[in-house]
Amino acid sequence: MRVLILSLLILGLTSSMHAQSTDTAAKQIEECYIAPLTSDRPGQTFSATILHRGSLQWQQGFEWRDFYSRNADVININQRQLINQTSLRLGLGYGIEAGLSFNMNGINQPFFDDEFSWDFDNPNLMVRFALPGSNSRFQWAAIVQSSFSNLDYRLAANLNDGPWSVGGNLGFYHNEDEAYSAQWTVILAYSDQWYGVFAEVYGLSLNAANRDYLGFDAGLSFAIGPNFQWEVFAGNQAGFAPGINLVTSYFVNTGFTWRIR
Repeated sequence: MRVLILSLLILGLTSSMHAQSTDTAAKQIEECYIAPLTSDRPGQTFSATILHRGSLQWQQGFEWRDFYSRNADVININQRQLINQTSLRLGLGYGIEAGLSFNMNGINQPFFDDEFSWDFDNPNLMVRFALPGSNSRFQWAAIVQSSFSNLDYRLAANLNDGPWSVGGNLGFYHNEDEAYSAQWTVILAYSDQWYGVFAEVYGLSLNAANRDYLGFDAGLSFAIGPNFQWEVFAGNQAGFAPGINLVTSYFVNTGFTWRIR
């Protein structure tokens, strides 16, 4: 009888130690796990993935854009822009994320001089929250942005199948001078641990101020560690502006995404 009781005590103690060891190992794995880096860059499509609570991310872009007209085989540059794009994202938990973004724009008229005139856009506040049904394979989210002089709200969705993903945005844009305009993006991407490639079409439609446009871009991203990636992409955009008719532009954009914590 004593042998049986002693055996049961040893078995119970061993099971308890094994359970504690398993829990500790699980916690260590959880602490060591680093979620894949997700970004609104590269491209025009906003991500449907919400940052984890306490996660802070810096997204930085530098863009060179030329607006041009074509006369026979000659391309004339009508306007040149240099754009500095800065965004900060903060995960709040419970599927909610807050953000702040602002642009600095330099504009040059090559026909007149080589000088750039600079101006700053008003800071843009952003709230992004996950919608019911999001999981590791499919995510969708609602995004609202405003600088108090405009309003941008959209749905973002993303479907993953191994290294492939397809996603997009659909929403409306409105400011003090224009009625609501429909905006949309569709993106196809392939990515592995160290690099990603993508192609995207996007546009602004149903614009009462006659500023409709259609664009295409494609590019690459390169991981430099688990918390930093460098991006480069280029594209072409064609649209209309009041009193100018067709306006076309090409651009090159480079920058980075840095998950600070």
